[in-house]
Parts: sequence; C-alpha cells; structure tokens
Amino acid sequence: MNNVRDAKTHTRPLTEAIRQSLGVLSISLLVPAIAIAGNLDAITTERAADGAVVVHFKLSEPLAGNPDNFQIDNPARLAIDLPGTVNKTGERTQKIDLGPVKSLMMAEAGGKTRVVFNLSQTTPYGINAQGKELTVTFKPASAANTTASGVAVSTTAANNPVTAMDRGQTIDFRRAEDGSGRLLIQTSGPNTPMKMRREGSNIIIDLPNTRVETGRFDVKDFATPVENVDVRPMGNGSRITLQTRNAGEHLAYQTDNRLVVEVKAVPQNQGAQNVGEKKFTGERLTLKFQDIQIRPLLQLIADFTGNNIVVSDDVKGSISLRLENVPWDQALDLILVTKGLSMRKNGNVMYVAPTADIVARDKAELEARQQTQQLAPLVTDIVQINYAKADDIYKLLEDTSKTRQGGGAGTEGKAAADTAQRFISDRGNITVDSRSNSLIITDTASALDRIRDLVKKLDKPVRQVLIETRIVIATDNFARQLGVRWGVQSGFNRGNSTIGLGSTAPTLSAGSALPTSGASTATSTTSPGNWMVNTPISGAPTGGLGLAILGSNVLLDLELSALQSEGSGEIVSSPKVITTNGHPALISQGTEIPYIATQTANGVASNTVSFKKAVLSTEVTPQITPNNNIIMDINVKKDEPDYTKILPGTTNPPINTREVKTKVEVKNGETVVLGGIYQFQNTNTVNKVPFFGDLPGLGNLFKDREVNKQRLELLIFVTPKIIDSNQSLVQNDGN
Repeated sequence: MNNVRDAKTHTRPLTEAIRQSLGVLSISLLVPAIAIAGNLDAITTERAADGAVVVHFKLSEPLAGNPDNFQIDNPARLAIDLPGTVNKTGERTQKIDLGPVKSLMMAEAGGKTRVVFNLSQTTPYGINAQGKELTVTFKPASAANTTASGVAVSTTAANNPVTAMDRGQTIDFRRAEDGSGRLLIQTSGPNTPMKMRREGSNIIIDLPNTRVETGRFDVKDFATPVENVDVRPMGNGSRITLQTRNAGEHLAYQTDNRLVVEVKAVPQNQGAQNVGEKKFTGERLTLKFQDIQIRPLLQLIADFTGNNIVVSDDVKGSISLRLENVPWDQALDLILVTKGLSMRKNGNVMYVAPTADIVARDKAELEARQQTQQLAPLVTDIVQINYAKADDIYKLLEDTSKTRQGGGAGTEGKAAADTAQRFISDRGNITVDSRSNSLIITDTASALDRIRDLVKKLDKPVRQVLIETRIVIATDNFARQLGVRWGVQSGFNRGNSTIGLGSTAPTLSAGSALPTSGASTATSTTSPGNWMVNTPISGAPTGGLGLAILGSNVLLDLELSALQSEGSGEIVSSPKVITTNGHPALISQGTEIPYIATQTANGVASNTVSFKKAVLSTEVTPQITPNNNIIMDINVKKDEPDYTKILPGTTNPPINTREVKTKVEVKNGETVVLGGIYQFQNTNTVNKVPFFGDLPGLGNLFKDREVNKQRLELLIFVTPKIIDSNQSLVQNDGN
C-alpha cells in the first residue's frame, strides 16, 4: 500500500529536548497490543535513479496489519509502526545520511516496533509492504511554502480519504468578552485544511478546499481589532483577509465543524493583569488531531516542552482539536479543562490526573503533614538575639501566630492558616529573657528550624548614617551718598530802609548800620544752620568740602559731603548628627528667650514669663536603599533673635527664622543642596528743591543722591555618609 504525503513547513522550531528524544513513541498507545508475528532482521538503504532514498526492511514474516505512520513537521520526523514485530537487527540506531534522511531510531513498545526517521526537512514519502519486505521511499522534496502560524504537529492515517471541497459555507463574526474579534466559519468536516499568516496589519487565511461565501464585510461596529473581513475565491478554495488595527495575538482552532479565528487587541497595560486571570507565555505551536487519545497527546506536549510526564491510569478518552499558533501552556490548559483534568508540576515533571483525584491527593498530603506535626516531639532551645531586641522578635512571632489562629475551625481553615505562616506551631511556646536578650522556644524541630532561619535573617547589625549639614548665610552691602548745602547773607541801606537777603534776616549789632561798600563799621553774619539749600547726607560723611566767600556786603557759605560704604559677610553653621538606619535623630543649639506678659485677674496685675527657643537644629530620619542610596526625611532650622528691631516700649526681640523641611534621596557621600533663598534690594533716592533741582548742571546744587544695594543668600547643604559596623565610612560604589 502506497501512502504519499506532501511536505508542510513551519517557522518555529521545537525545543532541543524533543530533538534528542523519542517522545513520539508515546503515541503507540493509540493502537492496542497485538500478538508478535515476526522479526525485523535487517535494514538496507539505497538511492534510486530519480534521486529518491529507499529504505528496505527485511522481515521474517509478513506484517500482521497495515503499518501506521505519522509525520512531524518541526523537527522533521517520520514514525512508522510495524505491528507484531521484534527488532532482531541488534541495533537501535542507524546512520543513513542520504538525501533528506539523516538517521533512524527503533524502539519496541505495545507489541510493535516503532521506527523513527530523522529528516533534514519535511519530505514526501511512500510506504509499500509486499510479503516479507517493507519499503519506505523518500521522494525529492519540492519548494515549500513557509507560514507564520507556528509549529505544526499533525497526523494522517494511511487510508484517510481526501477532504472533499466545501462549497458556499457561511461565516459569522462576533465580539468576545475580552474585546477580541472572532471569525466563525462553518465547515463540512472537523479537519479542514487551513494556512494562516500575517502581512503587515492584515491577517490572511487560506482555505484550500473550502469555498466560503464571497463578499466584503464591515465589522467596525463590533469595536474589535478587526475592521473589515474580505472573502475572495482562490482556486478550489477561498482566501479570507482580516484588516486589523492595533491587533495583538491571533490564533485559530477548530471544534467539530466550526473553525474559529480569534484576533486579540494589544494590551494597554502589560502589568495590569486582573487577579486570577491566566497568562500564557509558552512557545507557540499548532496542533491538528482527529480523535487522538489523551495520553499520547499529553506525552507529545511534554516532549515539546522538555518536561517529563506522569499520567494517572484514570486519564482516558480521546479528543479532536485544531489549535493554530497558540502557546503550548494554553493548549495544555484547554485540553485539561475540556477533559476535567488537573496538573501538578514538580521541577520538570508534570503529573496529570482527574481534578477530583488531584484534590483528594492534596487533601490527604495536607492531613498527613498536620498529623505528623501533631505527633512530632517537642524540643526546647535558646535562641540568642545579638543585635535586635528579643521583645521585638517575640512580638513578630506572636503576630504571625495570631494570623494563623485566625483561620477557620475546620480542616480547610487550618490549612489556609498554616499556609499563611510557618513559624510557631499550635503546640509551640516562646518566652523572652530580657536579661540575656534571648528567646526560650519550645516547639517541634521543624518549627525551631523555621524560627532560627527567621532570626538569622532579621538579627543583623543596623547600619548607621552620619548626616553633615552646612547652613551658609552670605551678605553683600553697598551704599553711596552725595549731599550739598549752601547759604548766602547780604544786606545794605537805602535811605531810611534796611534791606537784607538770605535764608533768614541778617543779624546786626544794635545801633549800627548795614555794611556798605568801602565801609566797615557794620557787620553781617549768618547763624549756623541758616542754609538756603540744605540737602546733606544721612550719615556721618567720609569726606567733605566747605567754601565761604565774604565780600563788602555779601557772605556765601557752600558745603559738599560724600559717603561710600561696602561690606560683605558670611555665616556658616555646620551641625552633624549620627543615627541608625530608620531611626530619627535631633541635634540643636541655641537660646531660650524670655517673654514677659502681664495678666490682670480680679483687678490685680501679675507678670508671667514664657520662653521661646531660638536654636540651630537638624532633625533627620535616614533610610538606606539596597543600592546604598539614602532617603532622608529632614528638617533643618536656624532661628536667631534680632535685637536691632525691638519694638519701642518692649524688651522682647523678634526672631528671624530660617527652616527647610523636605524628603530627598542622595547617593552615599554626595552633597545635595536642600534649598536656597536669594534676596536682592536696590534703592536709588534723590532729595531736591523743586524746579531748581531739575535744572541742567545747576540742579546738582539743589539736590542730594543716595544709592543703596543689599544682597542676602541662604543655602543649606546636606551630606549623608553610611558607616559600617567597624565605624568606617562606606565608599560609594557608583551605583
């Protein structure tokens, strides 16, 4: 009987484990054991004239039945079952290296011998059984069409008929609960051939032997990643093009006569997975089977993933499925849910059994552990606490015990509670010895091990942090003043009249006359402060110029004064404090200023004294991160009394306050500026005589000028440094 099979290629390879194993041998469970009929005596190979590779199997007796066979596309393998045959060649493997055939492997199972050919690529083959010889012919492979659907694993019996072409099948489109689009295609059979690939934003589905109603359908109203469905005839089949937008994963599967193509949307937030939602991350594969037994199907998936599998004897039945481009763990989950099965995994070993059996087994194991714990002998031991406080460790263990005892009264409640904590058992007891800072524990040996492990992780020296704070107050002052004042006195007689000119009337001696030209019998003087223009500087001048002119009857006084001052200052305060990680620290220095307040009660006045602090302080709580950075909650203050601004009638000075309160993360040993205040004051003052002060040139004799500039800067620097247990600074590793 000849059985020729066309090659199919797929893009994604299987794992290395299945390349080096005989996992396909497990499908031997599909065929019941039969009686041994003959031996396999020899295997020979040759290359035919047309390039085909021919493998001859020499048998002692004709085969008892038709040889079953199936092919795996990735990795390329062909498996042939020889019913009722025993391997007598003395070899389990044989190297061939002819054409696409690299080697073969043989194994006996279920009353038959399975021969597995390792191929370099999927190749058409033919099987011919005549008498005592079986011939397998591998024909030259033609160019294959690759797809992006993933790894294909398919089976075809030697006598399966060709699928008839379906004509005019209907399609439907629906929206799933998760927002994905589902294209439903009704077919005439459960094993419809299909090829699916992705080109840009389009998903193309080719159905070689299925004719679907043609047309273009707008499905935007469904609010799925699929916007349009375009169906066109292609040869004897149909091509369906799904035009998508923001499409993520796509997969196809077939149940009975319905082919489903599902297109999911791109997740908006990969981390926002709902609680209890299953997430599948396995390598993608394609499964196409018709009435395959569950046990060999599970073995095939285990071989694909490189895991070992143990299947319960109660796992029975068969399943028909078609899964295209789905993660292997999702495929396994679908199979288990469909058949009412569950799985437990331990390392690389998977155990599969009915769900009821798994639940009963877990419950029995839990009860056995609880019974063992109840029967275990109690041991008393002393656990020394070196760095932490024994009371703190005791409270932690007691809190977990209360959490455990909060479970339900039944077995299930105790099981959930025991899962939540594993420190003190129901029979355990802990006593604190404050004198020696120790814990006296009476419990089972396993509980003692858990407690010791917890203490070992928690009882560690606490790291310390040195915080250096520098408060810098910088001042810069500049002042310039220019003033002028002058006066004139003049007097003369005209007949019986006396005329005087000046800031005030001239002061004359009694019975004398005003001075006249050429006469000196009369005198005229200006009194101090009798100025016609008086615009001096506000402070004591650093320089001055005076001019006085006395004529026959005129006296002129002129005085110029100038002042310029510059000054700068810097006040630096540097408090330091050291504390352990996570604990607050405070350092302060300053004065307490008394304030007297008068209170009247029942007509009697009494004085009370209260104090207000004016201090320099640093309050900080450090937290060391795993990369040796330091997070600080810090509050820095610098308050000082200002006695130059005391209010009249009081003795209480105001307090100048400077404060920064913030939270910051700093690298170990680095300096950060917590904050700064910058003040700048610039004033220009002009005092002048109206009109005359605005005259060009001469106006300078009727006014004075004052320029004043002040600048104040406040900066607060903080430098944290980690100190190890040897009281030495930890160097920054640069992370």
